[in-house]
Amino acid sequence: MLFTRLKISNKNYFYFIAGFSLIIILAAILLALYTITDNYKSLSYLDKAYGINARIDKIHSILKDEENQQRGYLITFRPVFLRTLPYSKKTVRREFVSLNTILKNETEQQKHLIALGIEIDLKLEALEMARNYFRSGHIQQDSLRKIFTRGDLIMDNIRKTITKIKKIEYRRFSALREKTFTKSELSVFIIALTSGISILLLISILLALKREHNSKTTFEDKLLTSEKQLQQQVIMLNSSNKELEQFAYIASHDLEEPLRKIGSFSERIQGKLKDYPDEEVTDSLQRLNTSVTRMRTLISDLLNYSRVTRMLDINEQVSLDSVFRQITEDLSLALSAKRAKLIIEPLNEVKGNNTQIRQLFQNLLSNALKFSDKEVPEIKVSASYILSEELYKMPWAKELALKHKKYYCIFVKDNGIGFELQYLRQIFIIFQRLHGRSEYEGTGIGLAICKRIVENHEGFITAESEVAKGTTFIVGLPA
Repeated sequence: MLFTRLKISNKNYFYFIAGFSLIIILAAILLALYTITDNYKSLSYLDKAYGINARIDKIHSILKDEENQQRGYLITFRPVFLRTLPYSKKTVRREFVSLNTILKNETEQQKHLIALGIEIDLKLEALEMARNYFRSGHIQQDSLRKIFTRGDLIMDNIRKTITKIKKIEYRRFSALREKTFTKSELSVFIIALTSGISILLLISILLALKREHNSKTTFEDKLLTSEKQLQQQVIMLNSSNKELEQFAYIASHDLEEPLRKIGSFSERIQGKLKDYPDEEVTDSLQRLNTSVTRMRTLISDLLNYSRVTRMLDINEQVSLDSVFRQITEDLSLALSAKRAKLIIEPLNEVKGNNTQIRQLFQNLLSNALKFSDKEVPEIKVSASYILSEELYKMPWAKELALKHKKYYCIFVKDNGIGFELQYLRQIFIIFQRLHGRSEYEGTGIGLAICKRIVENHEGFITAESEVAKGTTFIVGLPA
């Protein structure tokens, strides 16, 4: 009986503990619901306050950005800085409507909201007037000072009004925070009760992290394998490029041999026909010899083009003065034959590949001599350092994609036949010619080689030209 009573007593104790735990859990649930409801109210207000501050800050930020855009226009005179105002006006007004909707039931904020709306309208009007004034092109310091003084005064008023609105919201937030802190003690019991659940969740998270770690390790292994495969492909690609270059060299050599034989046989036939002249045959042989010569030149140019596609060492210190002295010696016969006047101003050193730099400027000088219709061709070479932001102001550099902050720009100017600027891109494409072979000899590869060399050096090449007045080629190399 005692055992039985003891057993029943333990059972009742178990029921008591279970019931008490259930009451505690129910009380914790009720307290949690109450705390959650109260916190929800607090969060709702915080969300509202955040919305107010976010819209106010966005309005202020947009207006400041528009001021900066107009100042940027005054520095660069680029029209793009004046194109954002219509969109900014729509955005500011939309944000102000949203702000007005949030604060429509806030009597204390109404007067400040009305004042802010008036000031925003004044500021947008001032920005619009300034934009129209800048577009007129007649900018004077006195008028400019008045425009910015008025704009600054309006912005000061906007900042003051915004500060008043934020102070009211901050006061309300502080009161709510104090109220929330006084009720936070009720959450302690709930936190203690949920600690067990948190432990279980922590265990689940640790297991999930372990699975994630295993997955990440597998992914890294696959990535490492892919990287090794990519390196092998790069090696294979480099090897393929070398084979292609070797093929180009061998092919050009093999093509030159039949051409030499054709030229040789043609000369022998011409020699035998001296005693038996035949105008038609002689003319055909001359045409054949001309084609052979042109084919040899084309093969040589193609071989040169394939060579400049290689990435060579571009970190040599190259003396441009020395390069142009060598080019002048190489072109001395052509310069004398044309009675050309060549002026080369003192030039600095640049980083690059000496061989390719020399080929680049030799091609440009050869072009200047070739495309000249004056009795005394004039060629002038000059250079200067130019910053990227200054280059973008140049009419010939607006479409360039510049990668470096500063360039050493070399100008090769002539008084030749010139060309229309609509053909500027075409002249740098391989085999593209603006004139027939009957007018000017050549293969149409020279400027394509120039462009490839400049790209190897991370620079740019462009030109300014006017028909019958001459052309200026501009080469920019990183400084």
